[in-house]
Amino acid sequence: MKSIQWRLVFIYLTLVLIVMISSGTFIVWQIRDHEYNKIHNELKNTADSIRQNIVSEDGSINPRWREINTWVGDRSIFINKKIYILDPKGNIIIPDIEENGQEQWNKRVVYETIINKKPSVGNPVQILEGGLVQEYVDYAYPILSENEIKNIIFIRASTQETSNSIAIITNIIVIASFLALFVTMIFCIYFAKTLTEPIKILTKKAKEMAEGHLDNKIEVKSNDEIGQLTGSFNHMAEELNQMLLTISGEKNKLETVITHMADGILAFDRKGMLIHANPAAYEMLDMIEEENYFYDIFKRNGIELIFNDFLTMKPDYIRQHLMLVKDKYINGCFATYGRKKGESDGVIIVLQDVTEQKELDEMRKEFVANVSHELRTPLTTVKSYAETLLDGAIEDKNLAVSFLQVINNEADRMTALVQDLLELSRLDNKQVKFNFKSVNITQLIIKSVEQHQILAQKKNQKLDYSISNKKIVVNIDSERIQQVLSNVISNAIKYSPENAEINVKLYEEDDFALVSVSDTGFGIPESDLPRIFERFYRVDKARSRKMGGTGLGLAIAKEIMELHNGKIYAESEYGNGTTITLKFPKQSL
Repeated sequence: MKSIQWRLVFIYLTLVLIVMISSGTFIVWQIRDHEYNKIHNELKNTADSIRQNIVSEDGSINPRWREINTWVGDRSIFINKKIYILDPKGNIIIPDIEENGQEQWNKRVVYETIINKKPSVGNPVQILEGGLVQEYVDYAYPILSENEIKNIIFIRASTQETSNSIAIITNIIVIASFLALFVTMIFCIYFAKTLTEPIKILTKKAKEMAEGHLDNKIEVKSNDEIGQLTGSFNHMAEELNQMLLTISGEKNKLETVITHMADGILAFDRKGMLIHANPAAYEMLDMIEEENYFYDIFKRNGIELIFNDFLTMKPDYIRQHLMLVKDKYINGCFATYGRKKGESDGVIIVLQDVTEQKELDEMRKEFVANVSHELRTPLTTVKSYAETLLDGAIEDKNLAVSFLQVINNEADRMTALVQDLLELSRLDNKQVKFNFKSVNITQLIIKSVEQHQILAQKKNQKLDYSISNKKIVVNIDSERIQQVLSNVISNAIKYSPENAEINVKLYEEDDFALVSVSDTGFGIPESDLPRIFERFYRVDKARSRKMGGTGLGLAIAKEIMELHNGKIYAESEYGNGTTITLKFPKQSL
């Protein structure tokens, strides 16, 4: 009986049944008591009549006892009765006139009368007579003289009619009870339905709400408690709908942020099962769709991590772990989430690609080391020559002049280094102002080549140029690009052997103007080629320092080209020369 409707019906019917049974039983017993009291009174009256007319106080029997007995019986309310006169010991003196030799009297009732010297009434008894069951009640009445029993009048009266009447009344009450129960059941079903139907509707709507349907409202049909509950339910549905819309909007924003953020996000449950990963995480860890467990994801990348070590961390604790995945450095920040009863629900990991930062740190360290080295060498030279002069070499004029010349050269070298460092710093911080103008780059190339002819002739090198179009216009700062061309051409001259050929070529390619400087020098090894634009990077450090220069020229050239929205790149084959190419966006005429 799970339905509240039928439970209400059952409760109401049970209450009605209890009331009907209680009241019916009470009524029947009241009627029964009334009828049997009436019978007892009649038995007493009958016994009094017999005592007055048949038995005298001295115990003698009236000779006309049969006539009198018949007369008494006719006046009695009892249709069927038996009357006996007994002596003090309970022996029959006068039998019933209709006894026909059969003695039927209740010894227990008689003995109670003999002992107590009071009238005694027995309980109704059922006796089979002529194939029918008849109900009788026995009554014994003592005739006393000087507190001694002289005779006993014993009457057995039929109460079958009374019993039948009580049975009819009982049946009527039972039938009435069943009719009342039936009517009550119909009323209870209807009444319970009026109570439970709104609850069923609320239950149905609650299930629909659980499935996400929050727009349907329930009609309020009354102002009672059920109506108020329905109104509250509708209000709750509206609030939930609004709240879910807000949450959904925030969730979409969060998902958009997580999906498009540069950092990788991984979330695992308590069992180490992957429950969320954004595209950045898939890319950083080179994940595949089949990998759903913590150990599988990291072990495939050669990373040995123990999941439980992170799962048992304190709530506010974040552990970082630097991982090398292929050629990338990934920094992982591990933390727990959703702590309940002292246990976390899982682990969330934020991944950051710190490869560039790592490289920058290495470059910064290398840069500091290079600057220190580049400054230490001339400073050591200056200090040693100065100490030699102070020790007496200054007295030798020719030697002193030679030493001072060396000190001056090293000072110039340090000055050039510091100037290049300052130049790079200004370029990095966008502190250099460019004077962009539309310039015919052809004239700029011719000018740069002519300026370096003397330097090339000192090494018997052939420096020339080839131009495909006499007029190619680009938007540049002429002075800065002149600086770049000078650096590239001078490097080609310095690092090429005597009798080498150096060619500067200007040509067009789509919407770009390209300037290439090719030499037939020693070339650059393939492993060093990607790094030649780094600061202080030298392919052959000893030879580079011997030839002069700060090691910052190409780095400055790269910064200038990028600020012109251009590019500079190198192509080389070790032993067969190098080509440096400058690429400029052309300006439409």
